[in-house]
Amino acid sequence: MPALTSASLCCTLISVCFLFISADQINIKAVPGQTVTLPCQAPKHTHIIVVKWSRCDLDTEYVLLYRDEQFDPENQHPSFKNRVDLQDRQMKDGDVSLILKDVMINDTGTYKCHVVQTKTNQGKRVYLKTDPIIINLSVVLPDQKVDNITAESGQNIVLPCRAPNTLLIPAVEWSRHDLETQSVLLYWKKEIVTYLQHLSFKNRVDLQDRQMKDGDVSLILNNVTINDTGTYECRIFTNERRSWKSSSIISLRVVPPGQTGGHTEDGSVGLIVGLIVFAVLLVEIVVGILIYRKNKQKTN
Repeated sequence: MPALTSASLCCTLISVCFLFISADQINIKAVPGQTVTLPCQAPKHTHIIVVKWSRCDLDTEYVLLYRDEQFDPENQHPSFKNRVDLQDRQMKDGDVSLILKDVMINDTGTYKCHVVQTKTNQGKRVYLKTDPIIINLSVVLPDQKVDNITAESGQNIVLPCRAPNTLLIPAVEWSRHDLETQSVLLYWKKEIVTYLQHLSFKNRVDLQDRQMKDGDVSLILNNVTINDTGTYECRIFTNERRSWKSSSIISLRVVPPGQTGGHTEDGSVGLIVGLIVFAVLLVEIVVGILIYRKNKQKTN
């Protein structure tokens, strides 16, 4: 059995750490009309057989699918046809980044990059499937400020929105950019209109103050889940102009419990520290075993 050096051991542990961290979420902001690149990097020195870009709210339809050495347009969502491509069709060095042209507000959402690869190991073909890369894309108008909120799954949160106190507010609508025609909450004539509400928000949302004192039209969202991640917009209907006016845009990110507060965005600080401690302990154990064997050989 060859001796396991501390250097090789540490390199092995560090490479495992980086493979884990590669599944972190990436946040990208863009304005309508831009061409954006959603980055995704697969391990090098492997043969890529499938690349799938998807968006969480599209169900079975996808953004882009590459397999059998060609693009598969059969189940591609219509809004992405002729607007997406791989940054490098040769996928050199594992680059499978997505180019999205002429972005629109409706492109806002959470995108995932899935890669399936093969490599030869001792004459056998081995299939590798890496953890998906997750990217949150927010497309907003240039003059709109976006507030970022991070919450943990299961929490009850408030998305703030305030209108001038002088306005009479007959209606308030909270929407999420990727839901298109359905709303998160529509408050009209002192009632919540449910027939236009997206099913996932029924019985989970309300205004913080239905009297809307001092112009407070903040939204309460109960028991948030990962699927609630997205860009929310608060719009107010004013009697003065007889029109809707955007008052607040909020980018909400929902993460598993324990990943907010005192952590990096990827929540990996504890993992890295733990792996370093584990590496040190493992090196000490290996060195102790080698010394024991060496002394035993001398004794014999």
